[in-house]
Order: sequence, then C-alpha cells, then structure tokens
Amino acid sequence: MDVSIIVPVHNELEYTKKCIESIKKNSENINYEIIIIDNGSRDETGDFIKGIGCRYIYNNENIGVAKAWNQGIKNSKGDFVCIINNDIIVCKDWLLNFLKFYKAKENIGILSPATREGQLNYNFEKYSEDFIKKMKNIKKKGFCGWCMFIKKDRLGKIGLFSEEYETGIGEDTDFYLRLKFAGFESFITGAVFIHHFGSITLNKIKQNAGDKFEKDNIKRLNAKWNIKEENYLIRKTKNFVKFLKNLYLKIFYGHTLLEK
Repeated sequence: MDVSIIVPVHNELEYTKKCIESIKKNSENINYEIIIIDNGSRDETGDFIKGIGCRYIYNNENIGVAKAWNQGIKNSKGDFVCIINNDIIVCKDWLLNFLKFYKAKENIGILSPATREGQLNYNFEKYSEDFIKKMKNIKKKGFCGWCMFIKKDRLGKIGLFSEEYETGIGEDTDFYLRLKFAGFESFITGAVFIHHFGSITLNKIKQNAGDKFEKDNIKRLNAKWNIKEENYLIRKTKNFVKFLKNLYLKIFYGHTLLEK
C-alpha cells in the first residue's frame, strides 16, 4: 500500500461527498486507501460512507482532530499517510506528485499543497492544470494543516500527534516543530494544487460552542515551545518580505502558493 488518506469528519456531508469524489477521480495509478474517522456525526454521513467502499471508524462523540488523526494512522497500511480536511478538492495526480517530490529530496517532514481558499467559483480542473504547469517547480518551507503528506516512518521517530490539544488548533504546529527539531524540513509545493473551502467544520464548532478551546490551545502551544509574540518591527519586516516574494511569483508565474 502506497498511501493511506485519512479524513476526519463531523457532519457537513455535502463537503465530504465532494472531497471523496475528487479523491477517487484524481488518484489513478497509485495504490491507496481512504480511512474516514467520523467524530460523532449526527447527519447522514455514516450511511453515505458505508456505501462507498472506504474504511470507516465511528466515534460516539467529537474526540478532536489529533485523536482522530492518530486513530487513522494506527489503522493505516500505507508507507505514507495523507491527512486532509473533508472540505477539500484535490487535483489530478495529486498523490503521484506528492510522492515524486518526497522521493526526490531527503529529510522531508510534512509536504503540503498549494491552495486556493474560499468559494469554488471557477473551473477547478482547468485552473489546477494551468497552475501546476506554471508552479510545479516552486516550493517554500512551511506546511498547511488542512493537507499534510507524511512518510510514516517519521512517526516512528517522533511519535504521533499530541492529544493535549482539545478539539482542534495547535496539534499540527506542534507536530511540525517536533519534526523540525528532529532534523526534518517541511515544504509547500506548487506541484500539487487543491481547493480548500475554508475550515468549514471547525468554524461551525466555534459558532456553536465558542472559541475558548482555540485560545486555550494557542496558550498551550506557546508555553510548550516558548513562543513569544514578535515585536511590531519584526512582524512588519516579515510581512513586507512575504509581500515581495508573493509579488515576484504573481508577476513572473501568475500565481502564489496560497491564493484566496
């Protein structure tokens, strides 16, 4: 088995349908499995998943994304795992392009795709084809928590995702920092393009239950890694450098690695 795709869900069936449909359509010529972790959905998500040939794990309540990801990893058969949100649409040959990038470079931690966020108000297939043609050789250090492609032996070296972060927020950055500390560098690549509707499930949870968990998780992350707020001048300088890099990409390639 090459890749195990792990998709945590909590209601939002229409987005899950779009996500699974795009995976099945665009993952040819590779041996993969889909593992869906259902965090207590109360809509028709379960009935849908049981009829599409995916591996399915159901939790009676929302145990949070870190625990759900770890459930999927523990039950996975692939040499690589790809953890994605259910509000994502993937491009043609996305897994193959992830694998090519990963195998061409040593000591990679997380590999994430270029992303366009927001409404799907454009021709995704045509746009993604044009994007990859122009941006396939563009990369930058970093990661996107909504889509993380990881060689599973990395998990054997640094462990699974930390479950101290409740619901969601912080566990992905914690994992990224642990990888970096262990000598693995993470990248965002223009060789893979996805559409991300924009943290649909997490935003719905915050609407219903508030954002206290998010604030608590950020405090926990900052305390654990001794992350201090940067002063105004440093923030402004970094933002200006980021603006110049994106302006360069936009002028010479017509795209940036994160679009909205």
